[in-house]
Amino acid sequence: MPPEPTYFVQIADSEEPERWHTIARVEGRELAEEVVRLAEGSYMRTTVMAESHYAARAVSQSRLRRDGVLAHAQWELGMGEHREYGRALVARAEKNLARP
Repeated sequence: MPPEPTYFVQIADSEEPERWHTIARVEGRELAEEVVRLAEGSYMRTTVMAESHYAARAVSQSRLRRDGVLAHAQWELGMGEHREYGRALVARAEKNLARP
């Protein structure tokens, strides 16, 4: 069985919609989509206001490489301000997708 593709999950604040922050790297589209769903919702958010929310997206590793921004995305995973939030979202997404 071939390995699952790698996706990077990114968020953008409503106040800076053009600036994407990488928060997670996951294997497989299903997990990536679940992390995106959680990031766009209220999970792990202490304050949720109508005018303040995250847009989220899953971007393939190959696209980031092609766009010349893969190194920056990888740096954000280790040093970025949202890395702990991303780790919490991935843990929850994995739990949500766990098969009984």
